[in-house]
Amino acid sequence: MGVRALGGTAKIHLAELGFPPVSAENGLWRVGSVRSRLGSVTVRSADTPGADVTTEELAQAVCAVMSLYGLREGNGPRRVGVDYTSVLRAVSVGQGLLAALLARARGHALDAVAVDPVSAVLLPHGHYLAVAEAAPDVFRPRAGQGRPPPFRTLDGQWVEIETLRADAWGSWWRHLGIDGVTIGHAWREHAARQWTGRNRVPEALHTAVAARSLAELEAAAEDRGVAVTRLQPHGRHRPGALPWTSTAHRPPHGPPPVSGPPAPGSLPLSGVTVVECTRFLQGPYAGLVLALLGARVVLVELPGGDPARGIEPVVNGCFAGFRSLHRGKHPVRLDITSAPGRRSLLELVSGADVFLQNWPAGRAERLGLAPGALWRVNPHLICAQASGWAPLRGPRLPTVATDFSAQAHAGLAYAQRPVGEAPACSTTTMLDALGGMVCAEAVLAALLHRETTGRTAAVETSLLSSARLLLRDPRPSPAPLFHPLPAARGHLALSDTPRTRAVLGVSSHAGRRELVRALAGDSAAGWEHRLNSLGAACARVRDIGDIADDPATSRCLQHDQGVRVAAPWEFS
Repeated sequence: MGVRALGGTAKIHLAELGFPPVSAENGLWRVGSVRSRLGSVTVRSADTPGADVTTEELAQAVCAVMSLYGLREGNGPRRVGVDYTSVLRAVSVGQGLLAALLARARGHALDAVAVDPVSAVLLPHGHYLAVAEAAPDVFRPRAGQGRPPPFRTLDGQWVEIETLRADAWGSWWRHLGIDGVTIGHAWREHAARQWTGRNRVPEALHTAVAARSLAELEAAAEDRGVAVTRLQPHGRHRPGALPWTSTAHRPPHGPPPVSGPPAPGSLPLSGVTVVECTRFLQGPYAGLVLALLGARVVLVELPGGDPARGIEPVVNGCFAGFRSLHRGKHPVRLDITSAPGRRSLLELVSGADVFLQNWPAGRAERLGLAPGALWRVNPHLICAQASGWAPLRGPRLPTVATDFSAQAHAGLAYAQRPVGEAPACSTTTMLDALGGMVCAEAVLAALLHRETTGRTAAVETSLLSSARLLLRDPRPSPAPLFHPLPAARGHLALSDTPRTRAVLGVSSHAGRRELVRALAGDSAAGWEHRLNSLGAACARVRDIGDIADDPATSRCLQHDQGVRVAAPWEFS
């Protein structure tokens, strides 16, 4: 398959990082030779037997992205209209390259990194895989009343309504005339959506919003801890290149202590210590990537433990999704709102290489834990924040930063849906996971910069900066093969090529109905085997429950108190 499986987006991303790869024989990017004063690191795709992920639609099908995305409507798998898996693969390539260069800078004789494109896509969906193994019914088709957000206002504006607090949610909907039982049902759906991929709220909530203008709703939300976020049009934010900002810091006491090269055969971040103060998904995914690359990650939890530990399904005393996010980390419990807790945290930070947090804007300053204060304790520390809106600031931003409000504000609600379809945010996490991947990449870049220049930095990534990586292309057109097609059993994703249409026996002008009729005589699995053997690229759409049993994807999984995705990098 070669490096084509990593995609052209990966090549662009490496160039944006400052390491343009060199094309190889036959004009294909099979081996990228990335040159720096540290020497060359060869970047290639790992072998992916049995999985054709050379295009966006096939990668989405093989890695269950289509089936997860389809949970929103509940009527079958759907394609995400942005190059989501291509960007995930690109960031994974960037992480692998930066980690290899960092290892070389530390004296490790690494020459190459191979990136598994399937594992790169599955890793940010690891929390879904863990929940699916522990409670398969969560992701099975089900009939349900109500419908998912967005909500449409009296003056025709599409909005997402966001809060992280149950009391704020209740106050808001009571103000709009909703009864307590309905509010409670809607909150359970709303609060669990990042784990279930669903958010079907009672119709009464849609009706209440439809009776009020956007201005009325914004005024009612102002003092209730709720954000009413209008779905911004596609093109509201321009595509981004480097998805983080960095503030350099020159330590007053010379270069950082040299930890020495990692031991032979060890991972690139062996010997690096990270102190992580995070919750939810974005920050934890950043810490997970650093742990997978060999760092010792100290996870700072609340004195009673992270509340997410008790979410259902609980397996061996811990929520399956929480365990998947924090495997390999070393938990400690501190009350950092107290003076003794902050002293204990600063003691941890004094011996660390990285401090990672995803606190709301202003919290670090209020706690006295902003980069300037941390550098007084450890002048060589990398300070990393995974935020909502950086580099933007100001009162016009949504007051609640979540995956879903960021999708709405960035224009992704329109960008991911074909022209002619109503805009909607994915109810599966898209930006939280990608934001965590990007934050880890920023930390690796800062560590490499520190190792080669002696200067440290504070880096900030955000849900918004990550969203801008997905906004490179125009809004997709409603082509007949855009969404996967139903077969006699299951769904099939096909690349719309003359070869595909010829093998199916349909004309170049055939529409979706004619294509569905052509597939009615066999299952999706049967068509996958037949069409691929005849050179017509296609893939059966896998459900999240199929990943553990399908040879194309199960090879990327490991089992230790629950399923987990193997690291996508192999260094040599």
